[in-house]
Order: sequence, then C-alpha cells, then structure tokens
Amino acid sequence: MTDDYTESSPVVCTTHGKVQGTLLKSLYDEQFYAFDGIPYAVPPLGSLRFKEPHDLKPWHGVRDCSKPLNKCLQVSSYTKLVEGSEDCLYLNISVKTLLGEPMPIMVYIHGGAFKGGDSSRRAWGPDYFMKENVVYISIGHRLGPLGFLSFEDPTLEVPGNAGLKDVILALQWIKANAANFNGDPDRITIFGHSSGSMTVQLLLASPRTEGLFHKAILMAGFSMELNRLPDMEFRLAKHLGYEGDNVDSQVLQFLLKADPHQLASADFFTPAEKSQGHVMAFVPSVERYATPKAALLSEPVDLQRTAWSNRIPIILGANSGEGLTSINFIKTNPSWLKDFQHNPERVLPWTLRNRCDPGLRRQLGQALINDFCQVHGHELTASHTDAFADLFTHSMVHALDRLIRARLSYGQAPTYLYRFDFDSPDFNFYRIRFMGKEQRGVGHVDELGYIFVIPATFKLNPSRPEFTAIRRMVAMLVQFAATSDPNAPLTKSLVDWKPVSRFGQRMVLNISEELRFIPQPERPKLKFFDRLFEMAGVPLF
Repeated sequence: MTDDYTESSPVVCTTHGKVQGTLLKSLYDEQFYAFDGIPYAVPPLGSLRFKEPHDLKPWHGVRDCSKPLNKCLQVSSYTKLVEGSEDCLYLNISVKTLLGEPMPIMVYIHGGAFKGGDSSRRAWGPDYFMKENVVYISIGHRLGPLGFLSFEDPTLEVPGNAGLKDVILALQWIKANAANFNGDPDRITIFGHSSGSMTVQLLLASPRTEGLFHKAILMAGFSMELNRLPDMEFRLAKHLGYEGDNVDSQVLQFLLKADPHQLASADFFTPAEKSQGHVMAFVPSVERYATPKAALLSEPVDLQRTAWSNRIPIILGANSGEGLTSINFIKTNPSWLKDFQHNPERVLPWTLRNRCDPGLRRQLGQALINDFCQVHGHELTASHTDAFADLFTHSMVHALDRLIRARLSYGQAPTYLYRFDFDSPDFNFYRIRFMGKEQRGVGHVDELGYIFVIPATFKLNPSRPEFTAIRRMVAMLVQFAATSDPNAPLTKSLVDWKPVSRFGQRMVLNISEELRFIPQPERPKLKFFDRLFEMAGVPLF
C-alpha cells in the first residue's frame, strides 16, 4: 500500500491530542508529510525554569503542526543576537508515508556546544531521508543555563541535566506515539552530532533510557567524563548583578527572576579562561543527589562498564579533518602562538586538564606539542598550524577510541566505525563558511551537508560524486536503523562494512568518492594519547 498524497493536511491522533501536519516536497521533489512543533512537555516557564520537564496534559481539538516553532533561547552563531524562546519543548516529525508497513524511526539530537542549535527543518532539513522508508524525528531541548544549571541543595529540585531529561521525556513520547506516525516502536535509532553526539553517548550510559531506543549513531562528539566547572551558577548570578553569597537557594531565587535574554547571552569567562579555551559554562553534569528522574549519577566512563546499551549496536565516527577548526581559530587570533607557548596544556583533552595538577598539565601539554610539531612549545611558529589541526583531529579520534574500547571490553553488540573523508570543493559547507574555498579538507560539521539540507545547500546534478555520496550515506544510516546492519543494497556490492573486532587491525569505513574499508589512518598516533592518560592516572575505559 503506498501513499497517493491526496491528503495535504493530514491529522494524526497522539496520546495527548490531535495534530495536523502538512504535505511537503523535498529538494529532489519527493513528497513527504511534516508535523512540526508537536509539544511533548509543559513549557518550562516561570517557576518551572531550570526544573526537570513535566508531562503535558492532553489538549482538545486539533493542533496546527504545519510550521516549525521557536528554537531554544540562545545566542545565534550567525547573527550573534539572542534568538529563540524559553518555550521550546517541541519535536518535529517527517514521514515518507503514513500507510503500509511500520518504518524504522531515526531521532536526531542537534549539536551546538550545549548552548546553541536548532532542531527544526529550517536548520536541518530531512529531505534526503525522505527518499527512504523512514520516520525522521528531531527534538528541541533546553540549552545553556536553562538546560544545564545545577544546585547541590535537594530542596531546590534543580539537580541538573534538565536539557537531557527533556530529551528522555521526548523519547518516551516518541515510543508511545511511534505507531500513530507509521513508525515501529521497536526500531528506534537515536543519532546526534558534536554535542548532540555527546548527548547520545550520555543516553547510552544512563540507566534511565533502557528500552527507549534500540540503536545509536554518534558523529564527532565523545566524552567519557563530564568536566563541568565549579560555581558556574554563582558566577552567572554575579555577572548579572547578584550581590549576595554563594548560597544555592538565594542564587536560584535571583536567577529565576533574571531576564531570560541576559541568561542566554551572559559571557562571564575571564580573558585568562578564554585563552585556556573555555567556551562552555553549562554542560551536563553528574547529579549530586538521586531523584526518580536522575539521568547521570556517575561519570559516563563508570556507567559504561555496566550500561544496558552494551547490548545494542552502534555506529560511530568522525571526519578526517576534525581539527581544521583550530586553523580557523589560529588565523583569526594573532595571539595564538603566545596562548599556546604560555599554556601548552591547552592542547590536552579536557579530562586531562581537569584531573592533573598544573605542573603535570604543563608537562603533558608540552609532550603532546612535541609529538605532533617536533618542537618545544616556545619554538612554535605559524608554520605549525597544520600540525595543530592534526593534533586536534587525533584528540577527537582518541575520544572516540575510548568508547570503542569500552564497547569491546564490556559490550555484546556490534560497533561500526566510519571516517568521513569527502573533500568537495563546494559542498563542504562548514569548512567553506569558516575558512573560505582556498582551504581544503573535511572539517567539523562538513558531513552534515551530506545528510541534511541546510541553508547553504544547493541542488546537485545527479552525475556529481557529492550526489552519490549523499545517497550512500543516507542509505547506510537508514539500513542500520531498519536492520542493525549498515550494509545497504546500494553499497554492499561496493564494500563490506564489518564491525570493529577485538583482535587484529582497527579497520574503518572511509567515506569519500569511493567507499573503502581500510586500516584506521589515525591509529598509530593514538598510543601517545594513551600514554598521557596513563601518566595522569586516568583510566581510559
């Protein structure tokens, strides 16, 4: 049974009321239905600011869900202005057809350093997925202090991770309503990019998510530790004019009355902290006391050892030039040489910076610069920018490697590894946006142009290799969501993508103009990172 798309405004019943969607056409003229701005929780306003999300009461009548609603309150990375709303707990559903066999569900969690990003099709259009039989869902959740403020005093009921709990409540809604949108509630795959990928990793580690999803895809964002800085709440309040002491109840009272725009735009890191690379004040944290909705009561590295998710398959990977962003930072920052000469620990993963005394930090940072640049920190010159990019790429790949090793040690399900390596002259939109067309390589976020339609996307001639790459990427991801095996009809004659094995070489699917299953190019230099963790006494997994 197929859809004839005669219904331009379909109405679907959900557990909370009726929603009306709209019929759309993708960039390549495939028809699909979109239901945007479906509420899944009570708007977290007034006294509910910073609190765990509350389940919604059902509504009467039919709710218009034909247009995306506000993103969560944030400073836009494009306009540098405060945009969005505190009222942002909505999800968006796009579906190829509402008839026929139930389809696998793919739930996307956007990136943006836990403080920015937009879940809607304005930012990440699911057009390419709509060629396949799949239900695509994206979740809006609270960001910055609104999503990740936390207080130790249990009477205040702000244990932290409200933004993560938003996602968990949305997943519960999705599980309960999957069938109404022609989705299969037993084939839910969550996937995320950058901080969204880290969110996926935290959901894999959390005991609270068991049964809410069945597979996961992590793209270019990993951390075994949370590395939350102390006293962020007090510092935020002081920055906004609070004059009292660091007493949780008083700080919270002040912040509940604060202008939400000021909360979202507060930038209180000192120049010294910025020269150390601090940009994220509010991120997920280990909750300091247990509640029925607690998401994380230990570090991910500890939770991972016994996590329920060791029994479900995952795909993970990153781009071949993740560290290119550091070149952009270096080009726009004349003082970068001084920063790294004075603060060699800046090159270390956050976990090592937060768990070593200053002397050891400096020593480990120097050692890492020496390993990649072949000089001492004080001898750095502008000629070392490429070596820096290589260092930061390896740092990302090492973070990913730690999760792989945890999976190989404690897991009973396949782990598929990819490396996105398609260096297009005009379709790697983030590299072009930040570094211009002269710079080549595959930077952070470039792979998303091959999965989503973004504002910079243009229609490709089907003869172009980029068009082929899009078709293959999406086919493999959807095949994985459907069957737990990413070898799609479109790709299996080209390459056999096998899970990571415990013995022998570490193999990776290299995704470029060709698909090739090759030994992981970054592997040899990862051992140096292992040694740094050993010297710091930090367990890898």
